[in-house]
Amino acid sequence: MGAGLKSNAALAEVCRSARAVARTVAFCLKVLPMLPSQPIDWATKRPVVERVTYPTDRGPVEGDLYRAPGTERIPGIVVCLGVVPFGVDHPQVARLGEALARAGFAALLYWSPAMRDLRLDAGDAVNFARAYGWLVEQPYIDPARSGLLGTCVGGAFALIAASDPLIRDRVVFVAAFAPYSSMWTFARDIASATRMDGDARVPWQVDQLTRNVFIRSVTDGLTPDEQARVRAAVEDPTQALAPDGLSGDGAAVYRLLTAGDFDETVLALEALPAALRQRLDALSPLPAATEITAPMIVFAHDRSDLVIPVSQSRQLQRALTGRAGVHYTEFDLFQHATPRSLPVFRLARELVRFFRYTYPLFRVSVG
Repeated sequence: MGAGLKSNAALAEVCRSARAVARTVAFCLKVLPMLPSQPIDWATKRPVVERVTYPTDRGPVEGDLYRAPGTERIPGIVVCLGVVPFGVDHPQVARLGEALARAGFAALLYWSPAMRDLRLDAGDAVNFARAYGWLVEQPYIDPARSGLLGTCVGGAFALIAASDPLIRDRVVFVAAFAPYSSMWTFARDIASATRMDGDARVPWQVDQLTRNVFIRSVTDGLTPDEQARVRAAVEDPTQALAPDGLSGDGAAVYRLLTAGDFDETVLALEALPAALRQRLDALSPLPAATEITAPMIVFAHDRSDLVIPVSQSRQLQRALTGRAGVHYTEFDLFQHATPRSLPVFRLARELVRFFRYTYPLFRVSVG
């Protein structure tokens, strides 16, 4: 009888793994535009897109929820796409929501007004957690198979949100794509236009979107007048400001944004006012990562990313070394979050890596 029970358990495990593989394949085919997705449309139900209302510190807000039709309880996932240069109605957004829904998730897309304004606000991590708390309380959601997903800076916020006491014990997985690990080290990278490559610091061509978000974020605490003056001077060096014409906070921020090299950047960061130093701490997922109790942390990064350098995820990987349930993958498949064109054999290799990154999520989703 004991042998029969073991055999049944082994068969059940094989079935669960097969379902997870099928869901992963469905997701990959739907989310990557270079792959044929019509077979998935035939084999799965068309998702419904519901306009739902969930709580934030700004009051109730509306968001789109993608899920398969029916009353069966399914795993939920709250998604933060971070700072994106296109609108919320971009086809790429709908593609992701539909891909998650056809692969078995109920996906709630979280949008941040601050991120839409090209700023980072630590309050978004709290609201991200609140959105998740609302989702797992819905009657069609199975909390035992649910978690968070973030891309770009949204990945960093997913890690911070997963450590929030409000939801910490109810998050089964947290997934991040191209996150930064610390606003302190990320600020050094951006302001000095360098990044870590192993033990050496090398030049880094900072993406303009990254630069703009950094400028707007660190000037956010200044008065509107100083915000405008500092931002204009940084964007146009011919409008250089005299530090004695700024407040102490304004002069410190301006010094950081005009630092000439890595050493000057480090000194400028050390001289930041206390309030801004606290904001950088609150925006850093590295300390929060040690507070995450989710059984699984999955993250990945493209090696040639210009928006957030891969060294940021590598720093996170080192910090999580030895922790059970951590999966880290590197690609050469994307330019940040946009799939790139590759020769067929390279594409096949990178697709295998992408499958390995996403499979753990769907393995959890089948229970």
